[in-house]
Amino acid sequence: MQHFIVPVDGSDESWRGVDVALSIARRCNARVEVVEVVLTSEAAADSEQQLKSGLKDHDVEGVDITVGAIGMEGSVATTLCTKVREHPGSTVVMTSRGRGRSTVFVGSVTEDLLRKLNDPVVIVGPEATISDFAGPILVTVDGSDTSEAALPIAAAWSIDLSSQPWIVEVVQPDVADGSETERARYPQLLAQRLTALSGHTVEHEVLIDRRPDVAISDFAGELNASLIVSSTHGRTGMPRFVAGSTAAGFVRLAPCPVLLIRPPHIETTEQLSR
Repeated sequence: MQHFIVPVDGSDESWRGVDVALSIARRCNARVEVVEVVLTSEAAADSEQQLKSGLKDHDVEGVDITVGAIGMEGSVATTLCTKVREHPGSTVVMTSRGRGRSTVFVGSVTEDLLRKLNDPVVIVGPEATISDFAGPILVTVDGSDTSEAALPIAAAWSIDLSSQPWIVEVVQPDVADGSETERARYPQLLAQRLTALSGHTVEHEVLIDRRPDVAISDFAGELNASLIVSSTHGRTGMPRFVAGSTAAGFVRLAPCPVLLIRPPHIETTEQLSR
């Protein structure tokens, strides 16, 4: 977690991603790079000037931050993927929506980026507030291997942010059989795994609700969580991150940013096209 890439499109909404990246960077001494995808080389100079001017409205003290315009290569998502590959291990931080002076509509590329990129992406939803990232990290699981793929990344982030992780599972009311102790067995086992990975004491919770996205978002608010960590794919078997998925619900409702992780065995669209 050494380098954050923040795409903006000229809108105030997209610049909220910059504030989130700056806050995380202060917490873990990381670098921030603000970029705008432009359609022509002629627009690059004006874009970089606008980006530098935009930084004046944000608290950049104590953070190593740069700005730059990058030419479109096929699509915005493809262009951003190329940018990420130039900085192995970097993380994209972006808002879920926004429209500015360019033709880039941030919300329209979120799904495309998540389908193309293997690396984690931090999405700042419409209800997310900017914090100092001192609060806990919620790791959502649903009993599937795909959801558990988030554990190693969650461990790394909890170490870098010095934050306490929570394992949280949501159980449907009509399948919430057994005692509370029995229901807690699965998240408790994962909490033990995450403790071993992170070196932090990990709490766990089972929520009973028909809407996992609502339950997790409400619980995050109760704990003043800094971040929700979730796999883009879970037990539902949806082939890709879509607007109606549970993970997308977290982004839409959560009071904090959401770190989305593609499970390693889920192929990207680029891999599928080969």
